[in-house]
Amino acid sequence: MLIFFKPSNIFGLVRKVVLIWRPLPEKIKKKPQFVPPKVVYDIAEIFEVEDRLPQKPEPEPEPQPVPLKIRSFDGVPMANLPAVLPKTKLVFRPADAFVFDLVSVASFLALLGSVRFDSPKLDLISFVLGILWLLRTFFRYSNKLARYDLLVNKFLTSKISHRGPGALKYILAEAGSQKAIRAGLTYQWLLDRKQHERDGTTWLKEFLIREGSMGMNSLLDTDEHVFIDTEAALKDVENLGLIKSNDDTEAVEEVVTGQDASDALKKVWNDVFDGVNTSGKNL
Repeated sequence: MLIFFKPSNIFGLVRKVVLIWRPLPEKIKKKPQFVPPKVVYDIAEIFEVEDRLPQKPEPEPEPQPVPLKIRSFDGVPMANLPAVLPKTKLVFRPADAFVFDLVSVASFLALLGSVRFDSPKLDLISFVLGILWLLRTFFRYSNKLARYDLLVNKFLTSKISHRGPGALKYILAEAGSQKAIRAGLTYQWLLDRKQHERDGTTWLKEFLIREGSMGMNSLLDTDEHVFIDTEAALKDVENLGLIKSNDDTEAVEEVVTGQDASDALKKVWNDVFDGVNTSGKNL
């Protein structure tokens, strides 16, 4: 099971939770049958009487994998985070009802303490009150159980935002958005380096990969270090046509700017709408 979190500015609240898991296949229950041990079959084969024994059970086939399930939730409090996990089953236990109804328990103990067995009328009244208390407790517990189930279902349905194909589309959109942000940040970092260095300067990709994460973090307005896959980011920028590199020397020779950069991005957009990726292969 994979769990992805998107933190929130509000303390104790998770902005987005995405769950991806594969349910276990259902086990087929078979009727119990007596099967002799393997040693018995071996001895029967020696004396050629194996046909008198029950047929050897065939090995069980491998269960077919169950399709993946995807769900996403919005605005889940950290305290209630386990409630959205697929294996979590929220159960209203009798102990919970006992905690919620301590006052009734105290009154029941007081009622039992009033039974003296010295007056049949008073004992009969106490007995009737005890039965009424039990009935009242039973109906209150049933009511609380129904309200608890309603609260759980209401919480889950109010927090879930996508499921199945909708959740998959959301993940793909988020991945595309993050990829675009990473490519834009890398391009801006390369432009800044170009402005501070002489024309015609080339950078080895190995150097850019080593220095890229720290350099791009300096452009971010954040106190924590964010890991950035600089190697993948450079490939994305190169596929967009915003940098030109030499495959022989493994170096970036030019950062495309101005009208040339706009033309390169327009070409990529046209290729996308025509069903062709940046490598020239049909999608």
